[in-house]
Amino acid sequence: MRRNHKEEVSIEASAYESLLLDVYKRHQIEACGLLLGTIDNAGNWHVEDTHPMSNIFDSPVYFEFAPEELLSADLAYPGRVIGAYHSHPTGLAVASRIDHQNMKRVNAEEHIPWVWLIISGPFDHSPSLLQQVQRRLQRIPDTSIVAYHYHEDEGLQRIPIQFKEQTNITTEAQ
Repeated sequence: MRRNHKEEVSIEASAYESLLLDVYKRHQIEACGLLLGTIDNAGNWHVEDTHPMSNIFDSPVYFEFAPEELLSADLAYPGRVIGAYHSHPTGLAVASRIDHQNMKRVNAEEHIPWVWLIISGPFDHSPSLLQQVQRRLQRIPDTSIVAYHYHEDEGLQRIPIQFKEQTNITTEAQ
């Protein structure tokens, strides 16, 4: 990917809603999934949808996709997987050492131009899931979500996030 010092991530409101529903639903573990959308010629990521994935470790401090599930999603959305997200249920909105290593491996060593989103908790599960997500959406932009990309020449860089216009949530939470 061509390096653009003004690169950014834009997230459609519906994608942000589904991302938050996923991390709140799986509040006890690192929820994770794929970001679907496009990467423009300037190197900006445009997140249009999300695809939740299983965390094969069911861990509150580590996530990993099942290789077969990742392949299945890649085949289901050809050319649309532009990144990954995961939550830090009890942690900070910063990349951990393991996150840093994985981002470097995927971006620099495997030359996959993914962007990485980290959503930090805690995710209070006492009110209804839908109410929690609605409250979070009222506060966009939120400092509890960060984006990263690992550039070979500059290392891990934080990428600014632009949230697209808010919409009303119509998804019923379980």
